[in-house]
Order: sequence, then structure tokens, then C-alpha cells
Amino acid sequence: MKNCGSKLVLALLLLVFVFAGSCLVPAKVYAMKLNKTAVVTTDTHKYIRLRVQGTKRKVKWCSFDEKVAEVDSKGLVRIRKKGNAVIRARVGARKMYCIVSVVSEGAYLAVKQAKKYYRARNMHYSQGNRMGKTSADCSSYCGRCYLTQGMTLGGSYKWCNTAAGMAEYTSKHHQVVSNGKPSVSSKILLPGDLVFYRKGHNGRYKNIYHVEIFTGYGWKGKHLVGYTMSSITGHYPSILKRDYMSRRSRVCQVSRPAK
Repeated sequence: MKNCGSKLVLALLLLVFVFAGSCLVPAKVYAMKLNKTAVVTTDTHKYIRLRVQGTKRKVKWCSFDEKVAEVDSKGLVRIRKKGNAVIRARVGARKMYCIVSVVSEGAYLAVKQAKKYYRARNMHYSQGNRMGKTSADCSSYCGRCYLTQGMTLGGSYKWCNTAAGMAEYTSKHHQVVSNGKPSVSSKILLPGDLVFYRKGHNGRYKNIYHVEIFTGYGWKGKHLVGYTMSSITGHYPSILKRDYMSRRSRVCQVSRPAK
């Protein structure tokens, strides 16, 4: 019996050590993180401070596009021009990323307005009352994001242009940045861009039936993702945030009204 008891104690101690080893070590690893993983800023904002939290070890920094944003040895990011730059922080074998999107003041304010509508969570989808205080369709939602900058995109302050009308207007005014369907990994898209979608043959410009505003990037693990917002029928609240790549096959034009 004594022998069995001592074996039981040893087995319990072994379990404690195994459990401690499997739980405590990863906790220290996963505690490390960047203070920011996605930043939207303007070219008038010259610096951004990045830090790795949860470690005192040396951090090695690098920028994958120094023409847009460069980073020094202490994580201070200097903004150079409009575009997207991925900043990497490396601690030993661990790599962490932040994407810095540098946009115009107009695009920055448009995204800010889009997120304000989204957070309110009080919008109905309506075409007949698309300019109402708590109602919108896709084009009036995107259009109103730019009305605060005095940009009507071919419509007016009282009645926003349609999605197809906006696409045609931005094309005539040389504001198109892509006539295809750019991927997120290409980093062509900038927050504030208008993404136009086609379907079937509706007789409108490029058969466009829908528009969304690109609001920025994020990460799923180490994979870069992009997000759009728009007013979608059949939902309440009607303003939805969606994964850009989930409907990329229908994209036919990307425009940048505020360059």
C-alpha cells in the first residue's frame, strides 16, 4: 500500500509539472503583442508610435514599403506619402505586423463618417426615403460619407447619386484606381475608396448595381484582410461591415474620390 501511495503522489506531481509547463510558457509567448495592428492616418500626421507589449527583449523593426512609411529602431513610424505599408516587429522568432494606411484628409473623414453611421446601429434600408435621418440605401450611405467634405459625386446635397451614377462620375473625373477586382494582398485599396459591384445586365453603367466604401485593413492570424461597409437590404440595422474578399468576384471598379 505504501508503494502504491508513493507512486500516486509521484504521478500527481508529474501531472502538475506537465500542466504548468503547457500553460505557463505559452502564456508568456501570447502576452506579446503590438499596441496597434492597423492604423488609418493622413499624410499630414507625421509620426506614429508602435510598441511591443509584454516583453523586455530587443525588438527588430522593419517597413516593407519605406516610400510610404519608415520605422526606426525604437518603433517610431515616420509617414512619407499616401499608400499602405506593413510594419513588422520581430522578437526572437516571433513576428508581429501592423499595416499603416496613409490617405487624404477627405478620405479619412469619409471613413470616420462611415464608422459613425455603423456604430449608431439605427439605420433602415430604404430607397424611397434614402436620404432620411435613419434610412439609406447603398449609394446614399456612401454618398453621405463624402457630403461632409462638400463632395456630391454627381448628385446633390438633397439627393445622392446612384451607385452606377457615382461610378460613371468618378470615371469621367479620372478618380478610378482600378477597373478590375484588386486583391487585398495587392494593397491597392485605400480606406475611403468606393468599391462598385456588377451583376447581370441592368442597362446601367457597367451593369453596376451596388457600392460599398472600403474602411480599412485588419489581420486574421498572419493573413491580411480588408473590410467594406454599406447599407444592405433585408437587414436591421442595415449598415453592415463585410469582408471585401468574400464578394470580390463581382467588383468591377474602384474609385478614389478624395485623392
